[in-house]
Amino acid sequence: MSAILIDGREFVAGRRTGIGRFLEGLLLAVHEAHPEWRLTVAMTKACALPSSLDSKATVLYLPHLPELWWPRLANGYDLFLSPYPKLPWQRLSCPAVHTVHDVLYLTHPAYRGNALRVLAGRLRLKRALQLASLTWFDSAASLEACNELAGIRHGEVRFPAIAASFTPGAGETAEPYFLYVGNGLPHKNVPLLLKVIGQLPAKLALVGVRGGDGLIANLDAATGAKVVCPDSVTDSELLTLYRDAAALLLPSTAEGFGYPPLEAMACGTPAIVADIPVLRETTGGAAMRCDPHDEGAWRQAMASMLQPEMRAEWVERGRRWVAPLLALHGWTAHVADLERLLERR
Repeated sequence: MSAILIDGREFVAGRRTGIGRFLEGLLLAVHEAHPEWRLTVAMTKACALPSSLDSKATVLYLPHLPELWWPRLANGYDLFLSPYPKLPWQRLSCPAVHTVHDVLYLTHPAYRGNALRVLAGRLRLKRALQLASLTWFDSAASLEACNELAGIRHGEVRFPAIAASFTPGAGETAEPYFLYVGNGLPHKNVPLLLKVIGQLPAKLALVGVRGGDGLIANLDAATGAKVVCPDSVTDSELLTLYRDAAALLLPSTAEGFGYPPLEAMACGTPAIVADIPVLRETTGGAAMRCDPHDEGAWRQAMASMLQPEMRAEWVERGRRWVAPLLALHGWTAHVADLERLLERR
């Protein structure tokens, strides 16, 4: 029986993060394929194991800085699994696997900070890439970015799977609306959507943009009335929002992967995304693409999605593209990678 130690700090109590959802889905797939494997999730008291993993994994609570404990804790385990490149500086006694979702914290002007911070971040990333027995990249774009930063070109590109809960529904709503799911950080480019929505006969629902993040405060009355910004939504409410939307919008100027377009496709809703390399890769030809700086192109694309025939065409494209990524089947390659590593032990 193999024993795996997992860095579970991303399971933040009271808040679901993209990396947390990634780790939850992966662990569910691992347990489904190998219920005999012993999964131990290490986390702090500020974390909480998702209910879906109850009885499937054991929780090990650690002090605030668990990285100091990893080398000692790894003794007795066959594998260490981290959902991001935050491996300890010293080599562990067992193989280590981690995932690079993006490196925007080192490359984007809004997040990278001063030169010293960038240097420290690059050194840590390079060390993690050196120590890992296996690195997963959410996209080839992330692999290329890591190569430019750290000079290391190895690893496996593995798209994360989309949860089985994302399924089509009735898709009926009295008033058409477009949906954005994500935060309000600069690279998400939400202001473009706020400029365009005022020119269309539809509303805009912003999910995840906490309190508007100051983005909607200065809208005129007519445009502001078209923007809905809920403080929080439950998983079931998000599912309904996906199913009923005219289209999912993702105008980002940079991304690591981009879950929302694929989740929307799984729900039978088309997506309009920014025409940037990573989104071309992760959505294939299944999402309508627009220059993230061209308001006119977004207005035209969104208007076209209000036409039933055009929308139906993109719904079908999305359905075909996302099918191999759905549910446990979408994690097959990840699980196979872990099997190969453990067979070498």
